[in-house]
Amino acid sequence: MAIHIVTDSTAALPEGYAEQHGVTVVPLKVSLDGEYFRDGIDITNDEFYRRLVAGAKAGTTQPSPEEFASAYRAILDKDPEGDIISIHISSRMSGTLNSALTGRNQVDTVHVRFVDTWNAALGVGFPVMRAVELAEAGAPLWQVMAEVEALCLRTHTYFVLESLKYLERGGRIAKAAAIAASILKIKPVLTYIEGVVDVVDRPRTKKVALEHLWAIIEKHVQSGVEYVGFQYGANRGEVEEFQRAFTARFNLPSILTQLGPVVGTYSGPDMIGVVITEKKAS
Repeated sequence: MAIHIVTDSTAALPEGYAEQHGVTVVPLKVSLDGEYFRDGIDITNDEFYRRLVAGAKAGTTQPSPEEFASAYRAILDKDPEGDIISIHISSRMSGTLNSALTGRNQVDTVHVRFVDTWNAALGVGFPVMRAVELAEAGAPLWQVMAEVEALCLRTHTYFVLESLKYLERGGRIAKAAAIAASILKIKPVLTYIEGVVDVVDRPRTKKVALEHLWAIIEKHVQSGVEYVGFQYGANRGEVEEFQRAFTARFNLPSILTQLGPVVGTYSGPDMIGVVITEKKAS
């Protein structure tokens, strides 16, 4: 009886990871000036950011319940006694998890279980990677679920954006906050708290914001970390430099991934993000 992992396209998994480990990725959709594309399938990340910077109006849509039902059915047709763990973007940021639940009900099976990561991008990707690691090692279902849910609580995302206008356009941060940040030239350090975007700190310049981000990273490293990942939009060179500095400071492994169109719709083209999973308390 195998354990199969399903996630959605916001997970920002390393390139080729899903194919290598048999992870089913159900795509969300992104619209550009009314034209819809399946995230990660119908449009490249770079083309998306090029059009976003050029002024295209972007929006996003979660997968339909039927798409999830089809994904679950395809797995269970091949392995009727298998179990599925479906791991998704925060239910407070997207209707994706609700669609997945409805899709499971259409299949009418008890073989699908869900994890709400209360996070996005690598905050979804790291729980997926842990689930794969445990499933491939032959861990029982209860253990995989327990460890993945616990890991979600230890996984923290921090990011600095060049502009808050994309978050504001997408309704992910109050318009007043975006306007105030623009007027005051604030470069906040942002995070997800209880599954929604929140502010860690409000420095006045990007330089100071990155200094604060380094302080946050150092605090986590001193406590012990399991996973570290860096995320970028259209600014790979800038974030690669940040990652190299991290390696030089701490001599720890990390991964680098690009945010796809759906998450990029809200973060914009220029972001420096870090996702850290703390070590389990001994």
